[in-house]
Parts: sequence; C-alpha cells; structure tokens
Amino acid sequence: MRQKILLTGGSGAVGFQAFKELLKRKDRYFTRVLSLDTRYERKLFMPYKDQVEVIWGDIRNYEDVIRAVDDVDSILHVAGIIPPTADRYPDLARAVNVDGTRNLIRAMLQQEKQPEILFTSSISVYGDRLKDPYIQVGDPLKPSDGDIYARTKIEAEKIIRSSGVRWSIFRLCGILVDKLHIQPLMFHMPLDTALEWCHVEDVGYALVQGIGEKSIFGRIFNLGGGECCRTDARDFLSQMLPLWGLNPEVIPDIAFATRNFHSGYYQDGDLLNHILNFQKKTLQDYYHSVRLRISPFQRLLVRCVPRFLIRYWFMKMSEPVKAIKENNETLIRRFYGSREAYELLLSNDLRLAKG
Repeated sequence: MRQKILLTGGSGAVGFQAFKELLKRKDRYFTRVLSLDTRYERKLFMPYKDQVEVIWGDIRNYEDVIRAVDDVDSILHVAGIIPPTADRYPDLARAVNVDGTRNLIRAMLQQEKQPEILFTSSISVYGDRLKDPYIQVGDPLKPSDGDIYARTKIEAEKIIRSSGVRWSIFRLCGILVDKLHIQPLMFHMPLDTALEWCHVEDVGYALVQGIGEKSIFGRIFNLGGGECCRTDARDFLSQMLPLWGLNPEVIPDIAFATRNFHSGYYQDGDLLNHILNFQKKTLQDYYHSVRLRISPFQRLLVRCVPRFLIRYWFMKMSEPVKAIKENNETLIRRFYGSREAYELLLSNDLRLAKG
C-alpha cells in the first residue's frame, strides 16, 4: 500500500521540486498538497489533478490544516514566507512560518496514527558568520539584526522539537534555482561572505529520500551542496554577472553591506549526504546551465547598455546605499556598522577608481 504524503509549500521553488520528486515515485507515495486557492496555484497544479489530491486552503487556518493532515503518513513541511517578503510583512511571516507550523503540530497530535514531519529550516538561523564561516549543527543560533525570517524559523523549530511527534529538521543553505534573479536582497550580502549552495533538484531529492528514513528522526541536519558548491559572494557575482552580459566591475563595493548577513560552509554537511546521497550537482554545473539558458543575443543587448546606466540601476537597487541617502541610522548600523565605516569604504572605492 502506498504511503500518503502531505506537502506544504508545494508552489515554491523547493516545494515544487519535492512535488515533482514525489510524482516520480507515485508507485510508493500518494501525494496530497495543501495549497492556497489562487489563480497561480490552480494553473500550477492543474496538469496533475488526476495524480494528486490538492486541499485548497491556508496553513493559517486550522480547519484547513486538519483536513490536510487527516490520515497521512508523513508531512514535508516546506511552506514559508521568505525574504524579501518576510522583511516587508513580518506579521504575515510569523502567521505562516510560526502559527502555521503550530497548526500542523496541533493537527498531527489529533490523529489516531500520528504522522512524522520533515521541516525545512534555514542557514539564516546561525546569523553573521563572516569571521567564523564553518558551521555545525550545535553552533549557537544568533539571527542577524532585523532578520525576521530567521527568527520565525527558530521559533518553528522549537515548536516542532517540543511537540512529541516524530520529526527531523533540515537547515537549508542557499538554493540554486533555474531562474535566479538580481534583486535588492543581493546587496545585503557582504562580498567576502562564504557561500555554500545546493541545487534545488538535489534539495527536492533529499526531502523525498528522507521520508521514512528512521536514522534522521529526532535530529537536525545542515543540508548543503558540499565542497563542490562552495565559493564566496565576490567570486559568485564575478561568475554569474557576465553570464547575463554584465560587467561585475560596474558595481562598486559600497553598494554591498559589510556585516549582519548570514551564510557559511557546512562543516558537517556530509552527515546528511551519507544517509540520503543527494549531492549530485556542482556549482560549475549551475554556471553551465545558466550559460545555456541565456542566449548570446541577450548578452549582447545587455552589453550595449552604457556602463553608467547599469551602475545607476545597481546603486538605486542597493538598500544599503538607500539607507545612506535617507540618513537611516538604524539601517546604516545594520548594513555598515556606522556611518564612519561607510565613509571609509567610500574613500577606498574612490581611491581605487582613480587608479
């Protein structure tokens, strides 16, 4: 008999990859998805209506959650409000990430046959690791100043761990998705940030591999791509931006924060890989896929844009620079430490520009 699996967050990048992985194993698993009833979600899941069950509802609504949890064997809890939305709407982030998790646990405890839950947390719970980039599960949880998302993940972890149900928690590193966009959040990241990535396909595979795996329950794991997926922010941008036709030298260092982000290298990431054997793709594989996806003509068009316009666009997008222009002392401290630290960085940038 097939196991019945509940997937939350199935319309997100990681969740939808887990969804596709579940469908590859439909001889073993029957998939139920708890999803918001929107035009986007309806269109996304319509092609699979004869293969899966969709509970149209909201994780914030306990009545919807109890319907979704009824009679399932395992739950892949991937739903969550992530940055930058979590930063803009902290109440929504808390309602979904914390209260939604609490609803799931409450519904699980009502079941005659209690399901197990595998929860996706985040590397952001460790906070700023610029000075100490090698991370292990037992390290202190110190979310960066203003990181609402990390705080909600820590609280959700506590709810799950103290619940009495069978649980496992995967703290995900940065996720490489097919369409990785340039966005303001990029400038929150210091250029010397240690980055470990994992391809979304490998993450989806790991989540489904974890279903019913007895050795992972009651434990927290760091999920990363391994040594072949490590770099730093400056090198990552120097590799990625030319693939879009952009010159990395156009962006001055002052556009980037110098502190208070997160990320690092998972020193114990091999523990989960030894169990689930999910690390398949490398960072070079990802660069190659991006290169194939963007046509030479697109790159040529971007290269025709004057450098000063591209620089202006990036500087306007940078929230650290915006904090300086608006004299927002709270954000200046968050991004640079102090105005004096910013001015020192600016003087260095100007000195380099003069050659």
